[in-house]
Amino acid sequence: MRIVHIYDGHEMIFPIEEGSPASIAFELAKHAVKEGHDVTILERGWRGLSHEEDIQGVKIKRIDLKIGSDIPYKEVPYREIQKPQGLIRLVLDRIDFALKANKFLMQNDFDVIHVHLPFAANVLITINKKLRDKMVYTIHADEYRLGLSKFLKPPVIIKVFQPDLYLMKRIRKSVVLNEPLKEKLINKGIKKEKLEVIPNGVNIKEFNSNKEEIEQVKGKYGLDTTTVMFAGTVTPRKGVEYLVKSAEILNNKDVIFLIVGRIDIDKEYARKVINYAKEKNLKVKFTGFIPREDIKALYFACDIFVLPSLEEGHGLVLTEAMASGKPLIGTKIGGIPAQIRDGWNGFLVEPGNEKQLAEKIKYLVENDEERERMGKNSRKLAEDEFDWKKIAERYLEVYENVAGVS
Repeated sequence: MRIVHIYDGHEMIFPIEEGSPASIAFELAKHAVKEGHDVTILERGWRGLSHEEDIQGVKIKRIDLKIGSDIPYKEVPYREIQKPQGLIRLVLDRIDFALKANKFLMQNDFDVIHVHLPFAANVLITINKKLRDKMVYTIHADEYRLGLSKFLKPPVIIKVFQPDLYLMKRIRKSVVLNEPLKEKLINKGIKKEKLEVIPNGVNIKEFNSNKEEIEQVKGKYGLDTTTVMFAGTVTPRKGVEYLVKSAEILNNKDVIFLIVGRIDIDKEYARKVINYAKEKNLKVKFTGFIPREDIKALYFACDIFVLPSLEEGHGLVLTEAMASGKPLIGTKIGGIPAQIRDGWNGFLVEPGNEKQLAEKIKYLVENDEERERMGKNSRKLAEDEFDWKKIAERYLEVYENVAGVS
């Protein structure tokens, strides 16, 4: 098959932060190449990079745009699309991308067109309806962006126009990250046969313990006792405040709560949570942004991994902690229950419930054998169901269905 991935976001396809839509597109592309398929990725042009490149067998095609950043990894100035001028620039940028992408698609015949963001894709299927039957869309968003969240208000634009729903109703196949979201989308009018559920994957081989690295990272971050770890942005969606409150309930000075992740996305919220921990004199450490290699080592250095999200499409950090052989605690929302088998490799709790969090953390802190048992089960689950090779095989089945390959 000839497959093209279209990514109009403001990050480079390669190299890029793991877990981003760009990195997921590249993982799927390189695994398809290994299976003998012809794969191209179409992305925006970047300053200093060639318009065509071959990376691990994947053909990269870059197109120059008039609007938006052409500096790798630099966010565009209109990230806040709630502002009218930002929204206008976003729309113009995506139209520019779509027009040039359409020209490329008209000159090249692909069996499958896999898109990873909705804005330019919507323009594409409007100006060229022939593309609809070849198109696959992976919705990397969670219920929040779709306006389906019970806890958080969606962006203003979602109240006016829902780009993801518009796209999914008109193309051949859409892939969502978890079963609960699939059911909600069916209730929103998306036909069941148009939807597939495939989670994100993890490169299992990259998660192997190194005692020297573990000891170094423990020293670097002052982890001299039992460690409960969270990784992700410190934002309301991630439910960090409930984890901090669970530390207050636990009230165990022999347990460190390590909050790993950026604190500059929602500065007001992060400041509120950090100040609360200080006022209560809790043993909670906020690292802010740290190097990727440190995060990988910290997965092994910690004793328990917790993801207390209020909304979560998949939760790659859970998959990575799982691959690192850790017991998990997470909320009963989105894709988390697919990664935590309650009582087997961790525990599920109600979102926004710090008392349940504290109870389950306390149990694991006090039961070494249970932590070890659940950690081994986590690693097994990661190997059996979440390795990228297996995830990519499931996508290839979707592609074959779209392309009519028997």
